Amino acid sequence: YEAKWIENCVMPVAWKRNWGKGKVFYSSLGHKMEDFDIPEVLEITKRGILWASR
Repeated sequence: YEAKWIENCVMPVAWKRNWGKGKVFYSSLGHKMEDFDIPEVLEITKRGILWASR
């Protein structure tokens, strides 16, 4: 996922992986509550939590 709303900035901000019998989702997004007003941030966070909880 790329932070496309930050002009001229492309960086990895989230990843997922299986770890043993579990799963790990990491996101560097959401340092401030206002970050979740950006639909893409909220959506990738929800999807990552859902993926890791299954």
